[in-house]
Amino acid sequence: MGLPQPGLWLKRLWVLLEVAVHVVVGKVLLILFPDRVKRNILAMGEKTGMTRNPHFSHDNWIPTFFSTQYFWFVLKVRWQRLEDTTELGGLAPNCPVVRLSGQRCNIWEFMQDGWAFKNNMDIRNHQNLQDRLQAAHLLLARSPQCPVVVDTMQNQSSQLYAALPERLYVIQEGRILYKGKSGPWNYNPEEVRAVLEKLHS
Repeated sequence: MGLPQPGLWLKRLWVLLEVAVHVVVGKVLLILFPDRVKRNILAMGEKTGMTRNPHFSHDNWIPTFFSTQYFWFVLKVRWQRLEDTTELGGLAPNCPVVRLSGQRCNIWEFMQDGWAFKNNMDIRNHQNLQDRLQAAHLLLARSPQCPVVVDTMQNQSSQLYAALPERLYVIQEGRILYKGKSGPWNYNPEEVRAVLEKLHS
């Protein structure tokens, strides 16, 4: 893979400083003005529907903000975004993925056929593909209305699609028709629905 270019190192350093300031200021404000910070975070959660889940109260996620684990997770996400190469209308990366049966395929074939909130699924970092497949079966138990595959242990799909922690795409015939903003704060399932309805109208 090689070392990142010098320009990328400078961008990473800048992001490191931004995230460090964000976490330090957030932690100080959370200590000095806990009610105000809580209201602001709840307002963001309302925009994304996080506050509407009766099994997932604000006590499960607000206390996790501005922790050391939060810092490293946000830093990892922001660094990954620096290498985002997907473009709307561009060719979609055909990354390797793994079906829950263990069979390897590429994401196009599939389409054609650190930090966590409290009270979330208790899933440790995957040490191997079996861990990842086992975690995916938790999703299957909830009967999703779509096929499920997992990324390989090299996390190539996550990297090429800048999908950490979550991002919604609509891809048809290998082309990106919709690229959503990263979640959990900025993604919008309603936009995906509108794109899909337009495709099928």
